Amino acid sequence: MVNKRQILFIILIFCSVNAVAQLAVSSKIDTSKSKTLSLVKFINSYMQKEAINKDLWHPKYQNKEVWDYSMDWIWGRFSPKKITGLFDMEIVELQSVNDTLSYFKLLAKSKPEKLEENFTNIYKYYIVEINGNYFLDNCKEYDQVRFKEYKTKSINFYASPFLNIPVEKMKNAAHEFEKLNAVLKRPKLQKPIDYYMCATEEELNNLSNIVVWNGGLGGYTNIPEGFIVAIGSEPNYSHEFVHAILGQSAHCFFLQEGMASLYGGMERGTKNYDQGVAELKDCYKKGNCNFDQLYTRKIDQKYSSSLGYSFAAVCCKYLIDNFGLEYFYKIYYDKTITSDNFLEKISSITGKNPAEIKAGIEALILK
Repeated sequence: MVNKRQILFIILIFCSVNAVAQLAVSSKIDTSKSKTLSLVKFINSYMQKEAINKDLWHPKYQNKEVWDYSMDWIWGRFSPKKITGLFDMEIVELQSVNDTLSYFKLLAKSKPEKLEENFTNIYKYYIVEINGNYFLDNCKEYDQVRFKEYKTKSINFYASPFLNIPVEKMKNAAHEFEKLNAVLKRPKLQKPIDYYMCATEEELNNLSNIVVWNGGLGGYTNIPEGFIVAIGSEPNYSHEFVHAILGQSAHCFFLQEGMASLYGGMERGTKNYDQGVAELKDCYKKGNCNFDQLYTRKIDQKYSSSLGYSFAAVCCKYLIDNFGLEYFYKIYYDKTITSDNFLEKISSITGKNPAEIKAGIEALILK
């Protein structure tokens, strides 16, 4: 039996939840339970945050630079409250795993009049209860338990249960990682990187707080946290290894992806630098691309981004050929350089005018 005090408590929580601009809640979620209502209230309170911060995240992230492992850039670009204005949102699943751990799935349907796109994403996060308080957490720690572990000196491999990867291949990949580190002339890493080898996009998404996404990545590196997540059964992923070795740099596509493509290739190693440049040269000759289009990243490749990555690699090669690797690293780690001001900043740093830089980069493409 539910007494009057319990009914009043439920009504008060319900009103409190609905006082703050509310996410829709799926009818399958039983909000007559006080624990469920309190979780819904917590989710709503988070989605009303006007700034991107870690206030409601697990305390273990307090000294971390990155706390939300979602690879969907909207969570790094917009505050939770801003996101609720850009999307119609609904809590479509809310489950308790045990007394102190729950997870929820959040559907986000874009508002075309605000985003000029029509798509639907679904995100997943965990909620941890500590001393009566709720905190958000990433999926990776809880959902990686199904992966098989194999550790080497430089890489901790975590392989999907759907993959059968010979130990020798993982040892060889770790050795290639160490060789690449030497070629790049960087200090040895203080601790091994973690490498999650996924069999499917679903597994990669799940480790990244995503259930359904309108985007797609074959792999990525969380540089501050030192882990790689990628789809495939080949342990030697040089492109992502370069990201892990070089660490945090300027937030600039031409530098970050340029170095990874120059030394690690593109499209999971199926295309190396020379092949990428040959593709660029052909694109130029056919009149399908030019410097300005590549620089502003307005080249349409429906199922590939190799032209953009190859162009970025040429930019890095131009700088290394002309100024040397050690000088290049001063540019690479200059946090004032962005994708938008790259040419302007390089001109200022090197003393070469933009026209000279453009001509030098195009000479490498068209030689």
